[in-house]
Amino acid sequence: MKSNRKKSKVDSTIPNKIADLIRQSKSVLITSHEDPDGDSLGSQLAVRRFLRAYKLEGSIVNQGKIPFKYMFLPDIDLVNDAANFEKSAEFDLAVVLERPNIERNGKVSRLIGKATKIINIDHHPDNSGFGDLIWVDPKASSVGEMLFELFDTLGAAIDTEMATQIYTAILTDTGRFRFRSTSRRTMEIAGRLIELGANSREICDQVYYSYPPSTIKLIGHVLSRVNFYADGRICLLQLDRKALEESRAGLGDVDGLADYTLYGKDVKVGGLLKELDDNLTKVSLRSRDQIDVSRLAHKYGGGGHYNAAGFAVKLPIIEAEQKLLQDLEGMLNG
Repeated sequence: MKSNRKKSKVDSTIPNKIADLIRQSKSVLITSHEDPDGDSLGSQLAVRRFLRAYKLEGSIVNQGKIPFKYMFLPDIDLVNDAANFEKSAEFDLAVVLERPNIERNGKVSRLIGKATKIINIDHHPDNSGFGDLIWVDPKASSVGEMLFELFDTLGAAIDTEMATQIYTAILTDTGRFRFRSTSRRTMEIAGRLIELGANSREICDQVYYSYPPSTIKLIGHVLSRVNFYADGRICLLQLDRKALEESRAGLGDVDGLADYTLYGKDVKVGGLLKELDDNLTKVSLRSRDQIDVSRLAHKYGGGGHYNAAGFAVKLPIIEAEQKLLQDLEGMLNG
């Protein structure tokens, strides 16, 4: 393992408290939000490798299918599906990453609730503040960035596998380093991860340029139904349930479709509507510049970040699009 050189910019108080809780534990649950993405998966896997320094084997448990584009990550086979995990499992410590709250029902929420102690690490500004140790940094680009600072402060060695996991977390949650959360520090950390063994080209290829033919056909289907509004400043895409089922892709496999809404030259805000049921639609929002889509997501009980957010609404997809369009037009004209 290579050493980490430059001094971290994070205060040592929280990292030392995290280390103390880990030392007091014999069994550790590592988990994140439902339907894991690049930041949640990369971060969980990095924490599991970090725990080895304390002679602990953490159990990663998630609710939702792992998107195929993350199957290249080191140790990805160690991620457990909550549906198949031992119901009676109990843990001394739960490390909860990139999850704003634990109020939703489900097996993962119950596992977290049974843990003796909870560490809450997140960068969502709407985090509910649960847990015994809370480390929320809305200025961080990703939980991956926060974890690098944690490991660096504690003097933990970062091997090539961890560097790959953390780099993937940062790359995906910054939208390939283009979201406004991307800072000079973010880029410094990315550079150090490359020095530590992360292959930036290979990671980018795996995440963004390795779609199977069925998913590419699905992307073509969705893009063929693109709609522009407000003189081209709003772009909306629809993904119907039939097309998704026929492609056999998971929702996480097509999340990148939301980014396509910003490919238009004049587009300021975009949305991808995914039909989950006859009366349930999931919406992924993207924006440029000073348009805060997280405010709209919060209105409907969702969340996210300034330029990337999402929510679910109990409406048919056509009605959901009409309602979303009204909201977005109001944001642009407000």
